Amino acid sequence: MVNFAGGHHGSAYGSYDAYGAAASGGSYGATGMFAPLQSKQGAMMVAPPGRKRRLNVVAICLNVFVPWLIFCFVSAMLSFEMHYSKPETVQALIIVILVLAVLLGCADVAYIFWKRQRGEGHFANATWLLFLCVCALVALGLAVPFGNRNFWMNSQIFFDITALNSYNGVDPSRMRGQELMDAGRVLFVNGTHLDLTRSMGFRNVDTYCVAPITGGTVVGNPPLASYDFWAVGKDCCSSNSADFRCGEFNNNEARAGMRLMRDSDRAFFRLAVQQAESAYGIKATHPLFFHWVRDPVAETYQYQQSAFQMFTVGMFAYFLLQCTLVFIGASVFSKFA
Repeated sequence: MVNFAGGHHGSAYGSYDAYGAAASGGSYGATGMFAPLQSKQGAMMVAPPGRKRRLNVVAICLNVFVPWLIFCFVSAMLSFEMHYSKPETVQALIIVILVLAVLLGCADVAYIFWKRQRGEGHFANATWLLFLCVCALVALGLAVPFGNRNFWMNSQIFFDITALNSYNGVDPSRMRGQELMDAGRVLFVNGTHLDLTRSMGFRNVDTYCVAPITGGTVVGNPPLASYDFWAVGKDCCSSNSADFRCGEFNNNEARAGMRLMRDSDRAFFRLAVQQAESAYGIKATHPLFFHWVRDPVAETYQYQQSAFQMFTVGMFAYFLLQCTLVFIGASVFSKFA
């Protein structure tokens, strides 16, 4: 918090411009690290042209690294396992950071107004502490949507799939969807393939594509009593012909499925299956939806890797942004100090 007792009129940082010159007496005193440039009467003096003004290195470093660390901490909490297992704790920590930044900023603003009432207020009284609080709020405001998006796009899918069971040797011609309600990853028996002739697409802004997973241990390609296993994809087929091109549809070694985890998409894939039932005279009692892949384990962990990659890019991108903000702040402070 702001130190109202430090120095003669000093704030937690003192009232220093970007180069360490004091706008009024600071808590370090006249002989400290940030000694003010003053006349005998105490008035601010402009540094001589040939004399370099000292940078307020401590304040600049704090303003670079503290908001950046806040961004990294909050986005990491939201992006990874803590968000999945302890969402209430994550929310509470974000609220604590928000409250601390607001309270600290309000206290510094109150101090600035207090100095104005004493006839000492001018632009230079806007301290680096206030700038730090504003940057902390900016970091928090950007970290929350960034972390949530990373979690929703990558980590949530990874954790949902790994929380479910894996099944090997599944025969689509003999097993029903009710038997694999908790399936996350499925490896089908040899001979399993996609029946592309019975694929279908349902269009609602995006095109939701489905194709039945059939074959198995049966000889030939007879109609099944119920087509409960379906390969799915978005925008990889047309809505008026059987031209399914989703996932590894053309890979002869692919015979595995990774469960569709997007609840928002499931209803539209169900409508596509209903269209296929009507068009081809088939039945799907309890359809389960999968992404058709060769190696479901590798595909699952690809989501985790994508989450780490997105977090790393965001971390470095925000560091560059924060450096830019501090540079702008230092330039403004130096002009009005």
